[in-house]
Amino acid sequence: MLAQLLFLLAGYILAINARYTYGSALDARADSTTTIAAPISVTPDQNWDGIDGTWSTFTLRVGTPEQYVRTYVSFASYQTWVIIPQGCSTAADESACAENRGWLFESNASSTWERVGIYDLWIEDKLDYEGNALYGYDRVGLGGQGEGGPSLRNTTVGGLAVEDFYLGVFGINPKPTNFSDFNEPSTSYMTQLKQQSLIPSVSFGYTAGAHYRYTGELASLTLGGYDSSKYVANDVVFTFAPDNERDIMVAMQQITTPSQISSSPTGTQLLPNAVYAYIDSTIPELWLPLEACQAFEVEFGLTWDNVTKLYLVNSTLHSSLVQRNANVTFTFGQGFTSTDTVSITLPYAAFDLTAQPPFRGLQNSSRYFPLKRAANDSQYVLGRTLLQEAYITVDYEVSRFKLAQVLWDQNAQMNLVAIPAANVTQNSTAWTSPLFGDSVSSPKSGSGSSGGGIGAGAIAGIVVGVIVILAILAALLFWRHRRNKKQKRISMDEKTLNNDTNSDAHSDAATGTVFPKAELAGSEPILFGMTHHDADRKGLLMPPNSRMGTPGSPGSPSSHYGTDASSPHPSSAGEGTYMSSGSNTLLSPLSNITEADSKSIAIYEMPGDMPSVKEKDGRQLSEKEAIQRREMLYNGVDSSAGVTPTSDNGEEPPREPPRRVQAEHVVDARTGLAAGRHRAFSFEGAEGAKDAFGTGGSGL
Repeated sequence: MLAQLLFLLAGYILAINARYTYGSALDARADSTTTIAAPISVTPDQNWDGIDGTWSTFTLRVGTPEQYVRTYVSFASYQTWVIIPQGCSTAADESACAENRGWLFESNASSTWERVGIYDLWIEDKLDYEGNALYGYDRVGLGGQGEGGPSLRNTTVGGLAVEDFYLGVFGINPKPTNFSDFNEPSTSYMTQLKQQSLIPSVSFGYTAGAHYRYTGELASLTLGGYDSSKYVANDVVFTFAPDNERDIMVAMQQITTPSQISSSPTGTQLLPNAVYAYIDSTIPELWLPLEACQAFEVEFGLTWDNVTKLYLVNSTLHSSLVQRNANVTFTFGQGFTSTDTVSITLPYAAFDLTAQPPFRGLQNSSRYFPLKRAANDSQYVLGRTLLQEAYITVDYEVSRFKLAQVLWDQNAQMNLVAIPAANVTQNSTAWTSPLFGDSVSSPKSGSGSSGGGIGAGAIAGIVVGVIVILAILAALLFWRHRRNKKQKRISMDEKTLNNDTNSDAHSDAATGTVFPKAELAGSEPILFGMTHHDADRKGLLMPPNSRMGTPGSPGSPSSHYGTDASSPHPSSAGEGTYMSSGSNTLLSPLSNITEADSKSIAIYEMPGDMPSVKEKDGRQLSEKEAIQRREMLYNGVDSSAGVTPTSDNGEEPPREPPRRVQAEHVVDARTGLAAGRHRAFSFEGAEGAKDAFGTGGSGL
């Protein structure tokens, strides 16, 4: 054994020598052949969807066999959300509802679906978007039928039935999902793409598209890079904000619109004070401070509707705004006083949206201006309205992003540019990012002589390494010798002990030990038509005003930058029930799917909990008999059949030896007597036997 270890040590030393001798040449060769994956351009639908406007969507293939759903792109979400059949079960026309909601996903029809439980949606909680989803793991592919986009297994999928999110979303945030404090996080779709070398980095480029441009300009989504033909280039780079949930933040310095007064050409200021705002494609509106909203009201004649909480636009106002054709310019910087700024200009057409029922409780279709009154700075959000005219590129690996005006050029050819991972090097030199214009340092070979010989530092390192390895080897050999000696002594002691106490050894089966069985509480969803009272009998409903937990708790799936699991681990936590809101709107699904207790509760039946059932003679039943008695009373199953009774001390009574028939005991039917030994019956004499059997010997 020692010789083998020494041989391995010699080989290791030679390997170190070769590494230092030829390291420079090997490094240069590796760098010269470094390649990165190409970015993925996700093809948008030809559809324009939404009850809160007209938006370009993307088709996903979910489940096995594949089911097709249309979704929005979400920067905030790290999951894939789809609409489930419960979202259209109360609609007057279920098929029309399914079409309007981007088609439905039936988890029961997917052979690869793994259910996790029901959790709060969490994102957009600060904007009063409420609801939760039935979560699980399933296969998700990019693009519609025949488009050939990648398909990944074990991705996190949430099934929605609420109306706040009327279509599903495709989350491109790379953060993992954590369903409880006790499970490993579930890897996001973006991270899986990178881990499988399908994209070079967790980055993307996106613009929401504009239905009012040309004949309708569709959205553009690039994963692992960006499309340089889609925007007007600038040199402004933004860094992520420290808030993990609101990372893509910009300082909104100004909002202006051209003046209508010819004598005063200075634009009108619509933002009294600079604020920080979060860019989020999940929602359509622009959430601004109340003072800014009031400035919009004065400038454009908008009226706030207290019932729907919308700026509804009637036909007269709409005609006036179309004729004016004003535009609004947003100016962004890294900070309030930054001189490097980016301006995004939106025409009035970008604000000319149409809402349909049941959006915000509307009963009829109505034009509206996508502006919302924010209650505080946590609600300052810029949604898809801005991204109709803005192209955003985000690199999560370096926590930076860029914002630019969309370039409207119908003749422009797609030009996809990959964003390499932060640790990618090329040609042993510092690599310059084509997006951010800075350098990513790369490791280089040591600065030894050009001849490639081993320097003094390398030799010293080898000597120290050899000494350390020999010391470790000696310690291991000493430890192994002591362990073998100790194990040998313990084995001898155990052998002696077993010989002395062999008669005392008993198995669990022999002693009749009963181990308790854990019975998990059932937690199936409340079906339509089932009342709260019916569900409450199962003890699954929460108080009406109760809320779920915070991120990281079992109550809601959270995200964090922790250790990513290579594959998701489904949990039994989160099993709950649907709770109907009782809404009577036309397309009213279960608006409040509520998790009951965040996790299943195991009910353990301990032996001490068995009933003390006594027989009529007062003898207390044994533990085994008590279990059988309980089975008969509660389950109607008599498990005592064929069971040997036990004595009072719980042991089986001794069995009588089997009776065997001896030859001398056989009775002669003709005489009625045994073979000369004794009589078989208590009759006196042969005559009694004869009377008993009859005459002539034919009684049998």
